[in-house]
Amino acid sequence: MLSKKNRGRGPICNSIGQNIGYFLSFVGFLALNDAESSEMIWRPLLGLPSHPDQGLVSLGGFIRCMGIFMLVITASVAIFKREVLPAAILNNDSSDMPKSSKVLLQSDRLQHANDALDEDHELDASEIGLKETYRRLWAACKLPSVQWLFMILLTYRLPTALNDNVKFLKAVEYGLSKSTTALLSPTVILPLGILVPILATKVWHGHPLRQFMTAYKFRVTLVPLLDALMLYVLHQQMGHHGGSLRKLLLFWTSVISSTALQAIVGSLQFNAQMTFFASRVDPAIGGSYMTLLNTAANLGGTYPASFVMWLVGALTRPATCILDNVTGKEVCTGGFDPYFMLQVAFSLLGCLWIVVFGRRVDYIAHLPEDSWRTHWLDKKKDDGDGILNSHQDLLNESRNMTASRSGSFFYDAEAAPSQSTGKDL
Repeated sequence: MLSKKNRGRGPICNSIGQNIGYFLSFVGFLALNDAESSEMIWRPLLGLPSHPDQGLVSLGGFIRCMGIFMLVITASVAIFKREVLPAAILNNDSSDMPKSSKVLLQSDRLQHANDALDEDHELDASEIGLKETYRRLWAACKLPSVQWLFMILLTYRLPTALNDNVKFLKAVEYGLSKSTTALLSPTVILPLGILVPILATKVWHGHPLRQFMTAYKFRVTLVPLLDALMLYVLHQQMGHHGGSLRKLLLFWTSVISSTALQAIVGSLQFNAQMTFFASRVDPAIGGSYMTLLNTAANLGGTYPASFVMWLVGALTRPATCILDNVTGKEVCTGGFDPYFMLQVAFSLLGCLWIVVFGRRVDYIAHLPEDSWRTHWLDKKKDDGDGILNSHQDLLNESRNMTASRSGSFFYDAEAAPSQSTGKDL
């Protein structure tokens, strides 16, 4: 839906939209569903009556509300957004113009149409058919540049899987309350998710993979360190956030630092990834090319989550707990929590990934656009490429019309000046 000059803004909109969606659907729901945070924060803020044992929203009500919201947004785009075809430039009314002016205007319109077809138009699956789309996607998969990009996308999330998928669960296990999450979400996570993509375009303009690698270096080094500090503090306090000022300061500093830095680096990498994808789309494939790259990126973030969950469960040894008859308290002995050991191992794996793939990321960042093209439009078309031929025929015909009509205009103007006066021009 965006013109070529505005395509660079697409990844920013994508990143901001997904961060808002993540906030509403995951962290936001947990905050609104928690009875304690609803009673302490949301109901007084909204002036609602007290219900101590009930959250502000239920799971069913939340899903129903989001479903209606999605339908409204989708319908609004369908109704109010218009996609103007390049050929529409030729249909403007010019019946009241002199003949010579019509020729000039027609030439100008044809030139605009040519530019639109050359630069802005990208073929879509609906234009070339399902079978042809997969043929071209398979041709794209054979490109060395795309294969290296696949390798990067399928591996870079493995060293960060523990932070992305287990840290929050461990924090809850160690005593992080939902009310704390409710406070952090609108004050830290959401603002950073909106501001970081905008600021990143100012700092790393035109170098998305440099932005990607800078964020990744922090993601595999400093983020795990802050996460370990936060979990250690939570484990020591076991959810009791009261006490001395020093304990409160240490608790909030560790929680906010860990949450904020992970939100920043995650947003930076996602924004860089989407910007790079958008700049490498092959016009012969169009939006399906973008979908292919996003699918590889999504797969690279899905299997590490399943693997690390299985690994943590396999290595965890629960403690043996008995009730002390003297003190009346539960005493636990033994057990093994593999989180911190795995955190060190995954951080080292991330550093190794930077050594192995860092140069390759820099290499594909400097590849020319031609390295990402299948050159399908340059090949000889077979009988199944009728739609492509029609696009090329339209382009050639418009160029021929421009040349022939422009030539006849100048001939008429010189040979018969009485037929085309200065007033007419």
